[in-house]
Amino acid sequence: MIAASPVPSIVAGLVSRARRRIAAHFFFHHAIDAEDAVAYLPQSAIEQREFERMRGTGVIREASGGRYWIDTAAYQAEIDARRRKLVPIVIVLCVAIAAVILLGYRS
Repeated sequence: MIAASPVPSIVAGLVSRARRRIAAHFFFHHAIDAEDAVAYLPQSAIEQREFERMRGTGVIREASGGRYWIDTAAYQAEIDARRRKLVPIVIVLCVAIAAVILLGYRS
């Protein structure tokens, strides 16, 4: 049997961590509108890539001169969209695991 690679889950964890760190920076500085925009310098390549992705989706917006702010409505919409995709998958996996356990218990 071939074991599944842990690499995808590691990468997903790193991306999630980068997303949280970026959002935390803007929330810490209360940069939630153009008047309160702050400078941001990504600390790693993953943070840089995630920052650019967040800018592309409109979660992070540029005010002027390299100063950015987080659009809280877009950020929450992104979280909600991710949750809408993942919750049904988790439910199906839980039901499948419960079925396997019950079938194993009957034998």
